[in-house]
Amino acid sequence: ERIAVMADAQTAVVIGGTSGIGRAIAERFAGDGYQVVVAGRDTVRGKEAASASEAAGAPRALFIQTDVADPASVEALAREVNNAFGTPHVVVNCAGILQSGKHVLDQDLDAHQLVELSGPRMRMPAAWFAR
Repeated sequence: ERIAVMADAQTAVVIGGTSGIGRAIAERFAGDGYQVVVAGRDTVRGKEAASASEAAGAPRALFIQTDVADPASVEALAREVNNAFGTPHVVVNCAGILQSGKHVLDQDLDAHQLVELSGPRMRMPAAWFAR
């Protein structure tokens, strides 16, 4: 029965889903029955988030280590998601690098734009956004 559920389940990819708002979003999709892909840089937190998503109800959850500032890493994420689940139904970008306690103007704003805005969108397969 679980295999049938997995075949019918929709897939959500949550970039930056290893902590904070991203993890909460991943768990919410899991609770709604989605298969969940948690993508982020921290392997320990990523595996914990994937396990938490399964505990929240995801028929299947997977962590894929991803650095959205690295084009090859984002391309690898897309390949792995397509191989494991096909085209995802939802892609959420919650990746962020804002350093707590540091004034935003004292941080590298180009890096913020790359990670939080343009990086994931520019490097994901066009087919993911064609719907």
